[in-house]
Amino acid sequence: MKRATLDLTQPGWIILGVISVLVAIGVASIYVTDTHYTRGHDGPFNAGKQCVRVLVSLALAAVVVRIGYQRIARYAYEIFFIILALLVPLLLARLFHSSFGGLTAPRNGVYRWLHLPGFPLQPSELMKVAYVLALAWYLRYGKNYRTFKGLLLPVAISIVPLGLILFEPDLGTALLLLPVLLFMLFMAGAKIRHLLIIIMIGLAGAPVAWRQIKGYQRARVTAVLLQSDRVRQAVIDDQETYGFLASKRQAMEWAASSGYQLVHSKNAIGSGGAFGEGWGDGVYVCSALLPDRHNDFVFSIIGHQWGLVGCLLILACYLVIVLSGVRIAAATADPFGRLLAVGIVSLIATQVTINVGMTVGLMPITGMTLPFVSYGGSSMLTNFVAVALLISVSRNRPFLLATRPFEFARKESKKPHLVEYEGVGSGMDSDGHSATPEAGGPRTQRSRGQCCVS
Repeated sequence: MKRATLDLTQPGWIILGVISVLVAIGVASIYVTDTHYTRGHDGPFNAGKQCVRVLVSLALAAVVVRIGYQRIARYAYEIFFIILALLVPLLLARLFHSSFGGLTAPRNGVYRWLHLPGFPLQPSELMKVAYVLALAWYLRYGKNYRTFKGLLLPVAISIVPLGLILFEPDLGTALLLLPVLLFMLFMAGAKIRHLLIIIMIGLAGAPVAWRQIKGYQRARVTAVLLQSDRVRQAVIDDQETYGFLASKRQAMEWAASSGYQLVHSKNAIGSGGAFGEGWGDGVYVCSALLPDRHNDFVFSIIGHQWGLVGCLLILACYLVIVLSGVRIAAATADPFGRLLAVGIVSLIATQVTINVGMTVGLMPITGMTLPFVSYGGSSMLTNFVAVALLISVSRNRPFLLATRPFEFARKESKKPHLVEYEGVGSGMDSDGHSATPEAGGPRTQRSRGQCCVS
């Protein structure tokens, strides 16, 4: 009998609980931050929009849980290529500097959104989940990751969305896909030497990518080093050696130009102290010193309002999500379900690492939002769908391993024999349909096909 949508497992309820805390903190922070000062106090309006987005995302997440990850898995490639096709209009808009009647109108010079009626859609956000789905579906077979040739396809496929997203430009999402790819390959069982070769190839191509990105993007990357007074002084004094980091003028004006957001982000967090200035209080809440404080830099505002305690609470919530996801991945015998759970966990953990890292000066400043906290519709929708898939894995673990009914101890040959299964050995055949073995089947199972029965 199919379980009801709200009949969740213990990890599922725990994940929903901590997400509720994150959403509440995010809405409270958005409520007290203005974004358009010429219009007056618009924080409550933005908070209301965020609440509507949360409700829509929650409804879609319930649908995903109801459908189940196994059914969605059958269309993993189709979903990936549909989202990939949505990135093409943005590429054309950037190349021809056209908004196509307002469909791809740029914001601040970047082409990231498809302006649908009443809802601006950001395809690069949707690509995060589509990418994890397609990659997990491909890696469910051992032959696809145990050889170097088998790893070339996912790497080659990854380059396509990465290039399209980087061209928008969206440096944050582009940086996100690479660690997710490597982590999923590692957890799938790819050989370390193959992964090292891929990393070395990537490092070899880094100088080419460095020359292709815009000047302001390079400034964001080098800002991690330029926040040091000693490094800036070295750039000013010795342009011949350190000129690749910045020009002399850029180094002298760094705090007021390319380093402006980073300086004020760190000041906002540091000024919060242990317990913060209080909700709605503090200079960084009441003034416009920190741009994007309701979105990319919402973590800085949380630290400013609630201090170290608030920051630790946020990080603890994400830690609970990650540990629950690891528990779900470890409990399922389905190779695709396990890889999907691992991919979603790495997706959320990497987003948090990049966002928090950039607010404290440990990572380059990118357009990476803080999951479930930052203002934004596409981001909220994507993260809820990702968590819904994770919860679906925990609800639909296939019961493949069972003893023969009424089996009593008896003497059998100590030599194991092998049993072949076609498909993933995971409750689904090669087409994604249910293929659960009958009682009396194998008790233990390997990644594809071979099971050792004692």
